[in-house]
Amino acid sequence: MNTDFEKCNKVKLIEKNEKSVTLEFSVPGTSPYYDGHFPGFPILPAVAQVDLVVRFASEHFGINIGISKINRIKFINIIRPENPLVLFIEIDKGNIVFKISSSGGETVYSSGTMTTNQY
Repeated sequence: MNTDFEKCNKVKLIEKNEKSVTLEFSVPGTSPYYDGHFPGFPILPAVAQVDLVVRFASEHFGINIGISKINRIKFINIIRPENPLVLFIEIDKGNIVFKISSSGGETVYSSGTMTTNQY
């Protein structure tokens, strides 16, 4: 799969339909997402996780998406460089519902619902 941003490693499409997409990937330690967050113990910032959701949703649904409201987001566990991740995104009635988990599903890193502006 070809992505228009280079911040992720080995992006693999797991499943896709008209309302949802599931992807597997990792974020390399060299990604600018980790710059300054935190030296010696890098973790993926919350804003980067939201950015990944918006970018992947825009790419896979073929629309430009902006976030007008964050309804609910939980950042449950930290994401370290190279962690294998699974991202599930569902778009329904102007909302994005997402979950970032480990590749086996045993660890949920973050999840939430955001209201979108579609361009």
